[in-house]
Amino acid sequence: MSKRSLLILCLVVGVNTGSFSQLAPVLPFLIAKLTGSMSAIAVTQVSALYAGAQLVMSPIIGQISDQVGRKRVMAVCISVGIVAFLGSAVAPTISLLMLFQAIAGGSASLFALAQAMVADGEQQAKERTISFGALGAALGLGFVFGPAVGGILGSIDPRAPFFLAALLSLINLILVIKLLPETLSPSIRATLQHTQRPQLRWWSAKNRDLQRMLGIYFLFYLGFSSFTGIFVVDISKRFGWGSEAAGLLLCFVGVVAAGVQGGLLPRLLRRYRAEKLAEIGMFLVAAALLAITSIPQGQYLYITQLVFAVGVGLSTPGLRTLLSLAVNNQQQGALGGLTQSCVSLTSLIGPLLAGQLYSRLGPQTTFGTQSLVVLSGAILLYTSQSVIRRLQRESEISH
Repeated sequence: MSKRSLLILCLVVGVNTGSFSQLAPVLPFLIAKLTGSMSAIAVTQVSALYAGAQLVMSPIIGQISDQVGRKRVMAVCISVGIVAFLGSAVAPTISLLMLFQAIAGGSASLFALAQAMVADGEQQAKERTISFGALGAALGLGFVFGPAVGGILGSIDPRAPFFLAALLSLINLILVIKLLPETLSPSIRATLQHTQRPQLRWWSAKNRDLQRMLGIYFLFYLGFSSFTGIFVVDISKRFGWGSEAAGLLLCFVGVVAAGVQGGLLPRLLRRYRAEKLAEIGMFLVAAALLAITSIPQGQYLYITQLVFAVGVGLSTPGLRTLLSLAVNNQQQGALGGLTQSCVSLTSLIGPLLAGQLYSRLGPQTTFGTQSLVVLSGAILLYTSQSVIRRLQRESEISH
């Protein structure tokens, strides 16, 4: 993949992430406007619908992109998202809002398609990891600026960020159509049009390597999603931090993670393998989660979250690279959808489990359990070195 194409793809990912992440601070207030009260049940139902629709549709969208191309499917997803954002903005009832949010979740596969495009265009594992890191940096920056913009607009009118999200998505659609090249080669598409489409049967006994890599990925994101689902509640109760202080801390985490993935990672890859950096990153995340339980004052959070952000920045690109090695070139789109569904699943069950643990057993048990989950993934990665070496050799031979 050329630098120009990667830059455009990162811009598309960043704009997309900023457009939907700005809705997080205002969605509860829009629900309150429609229902007359800020019901926790209604808010979680809308969030669950979004994640559930994404969980179901991401693998389907990924498989379709393996046959007809990434660019075309990405453009359709963005177009459907524009309709969903506008529908949510003008929805007169909570039922219609839930419908349009489900449609938005079902079309929210852009990052999965972007990962597939990187896998199409980068054959060397090191270059692929660097490109995944660039995508991660764009994703992180979108999460940094999106909520801030949404919060400001939402203070004026909770519907305003939805209109802005639609406008940003329209800009993205133009970028994709006019500037982003197709990455799925004509030869692969021609082959798929004349042969049976290769299904990604990840549950099959023949896909033990993919199952192992998915297991590592799942454990990492289960710990990550469980943490993010309860973190703001914990620092509010333990240290009295409000939304502004919590937002600044999350902004700090996003900036550090983006800096690691966009700036530090390419230099580290000159000396270390991607899987080794992912392993170190997961151990750092586990250590940071455990350390949160023992800090005496809130300002120490900037130390624990620095370690956490560096760990996330090192882990995620390498894990995505390892997953991409476990399937062939004709299944990268399906893999992107599968990994997106994996993240959506953890986003559903992680916060629910964390909430139960926190309310029943307190922060020490909650964060300790999350640390153990991530640590289990790191140990599984550490014990998978022979499998990873074989996958790397097979990938080099196939190219």
